[in-house]
Amino acid sequence: MAEAKESDLPSLEDEIFSVAHNVEVEQGAAAQPLLPTDKAQVLVERARAFLGRDVKALVAGFGVFVFVDVVMMWAPLMMSRRPSLLPQFITLLMLAFGLGGLLIWKVGGRWRTFGIGMMLAWGFLTLVSVGFLTGVTVPL
Repeated sequence: MAEAKESDLPSLEDEIFSVAHNVEVEQGAAAQPLLPTDKAQVLVERARAFLGRDVKALVAGFGVFVFVDVVMMWAPLMMSRRPSLLPQFITLLMLAFGLGGLLIWKVGGRWRTFGIGMMLAWGFLTLVSVGFLTGVTVPL
């Protein structure tokens, strides 16, 4: 049997050298810093993602509250002798700020912007209708 000579065995230096040269460079290490135009493109992409996702939830919350408000306030405002609007006022207030606040602080996610949409709808309808559509003012 032939014995292995010391020169036939790979040395520790050869193994380290071959391993060191086989290591691949990561993609991020070779990247260059972002230019101002690249930063603007990243900002535009984030804005598009926000508009596509969060604004839809905000509009949905706004629309749901407007629909519920129209259903609740239609009959009392169409009557010649109007009853007290206090029950509708309390219900709409609890819907907008009670449920909306719960969605914002406890649930989170996209439901947060849905709750904000409900609150904005209550404020918008109160301002536009001088309180008639939300029961804040009693019509004469």
